[in-house]
Amino acid sequence: MKLQFFLPARSEAESLEVLLQEAAARTVMTPFDPVLVRFVADFAKSILLDPAARAYPELIVLANFFKSGNIGKLQQELSGAPTAVFQGRGLVFHMAPSNVDSVFLYSSLLSLLCGNINLIRISRGAGPQIRFIIDKLARTLETAGLSERFFVFTYEHDDAITSLISSYCHLRVVWGGDATVNKIRALPLRPTASELCFPDRFSAAMLDAAAVCALAPEALAQLSTQFYNDTIWFSQQACSSPRLVAWIGSAEQGAAARERFWAAFAAQLAHKEYENSAGMVMDRFVAACMVATTPQHRATPALDFPTRILLENTPLSALKHYHCGNGLFYEQEFADVPAFFRTLSDREQTLSVFGYDGAQLAPHLAALPMRALDRITRIGHALDFSHVWDGGNLLQSFTRQIDIRL
Repeated sequence: MKLQFFLPARSEAESLEVLLQEAAARTVMTPFDPVLVRFVADFAKSILLDPAARAYPELIVLANFFKSGNIGKLQQELSGAPTAVFQGRGLVFHMAPSNVDSVFLYSSLLSLLCGNINLIRISRGAGPQIRFIIDKLARTLETAGLSERFFVFTYEHDDAITSLISSYCHLRVVWGGDATVNKIRALPLRPTASELCFPDRFSAAMLDAAAVCALAPEALAQLSTQFYNDTIWFSQQACSSPRLVAWIGSAEQGAAARERFWAAFAAQLAHKEYENSAGMVMDRFVAACMVATTPQHRATPALDFPTRILLENTPLSALKHYHCGNGLFYEQEFADVPAFFRTLSDREQTLSVFGYDGAQLAPHLAALPMRALDRITRIGHALDFSHVWDGGNLLQSFTRQIDIRL
């Protein structure tokens, strides 16, 4: 069983089972121990102070999330009844996705802050962003003396290795598509262990057409920039990146808003550097052809960037699996918010909104089908991370509560 270790540096020939036994013999640290807080804050600072990090804007977002001030807020969140004591769960096995390089850092650093020992498998195809991250982690981990609490490695897909690690861990965290989640779920865990799974999700943006039509040119440009940040980073591969744009209003308002909005978006693209490889163009072409075989579409567009497909106002269940990201947008028009909400399903995660506030949307939430939507946020904040993710509190998931009644 060969693993390639990134952190800490180890021989590939070293026994995995010995490593797991040694890790399991250690004790958890107190959640938000000053040593843990200092390490995570120093890691975030090392990114923010490095000019090279500007090439990875998503890492700047991550580093701001883990600044010392926000860590303090997270610590305040982890509180309970006077009879409760919180401790880490123990060994946490994280399986990172291959499509969003840095997402494993959110869950693994939160888990570390909660006192756990972390085992993190990343994709073998890791790019320069991962090398940048590993270098920062290696330096700060060694200084903090936490190298034996944060292991980063890779290996070929191997059920035997995954099963061995799973037999030792107390929590397994799986980021990946439905096929990955189903495959890993079939591998047993120790009886006292828990599992967190983050499967395929579908996210959308909802805009008040009249509000878009009323925007001054400067405000419209700002909105299009915010939408660009939500969608083009990660090439729409992040689970919270909008893939559907829902326009709320009359048919005339929707048509006018779409024309105005996408013209402003095109103007933004003229000043941006973004990926639009031949493979991405082909992916959009295939998706557009598949949608063209269904009755829901109105027209198959030219494969410009972005590629937009206007759909009839019917549930998306038959079309979601065709969506490839990479600059493809489904569009729909609805007379009002409830009409849109009723078309959603338990696959929808994040709704990015323009033209509505929380008080306006709250009465309409009753129209949502069971389990639909986990996040509602403003356009420009779809990729913001929170300790509450996919409807669950990660701080609570990474700890256990010892109830003391003496």
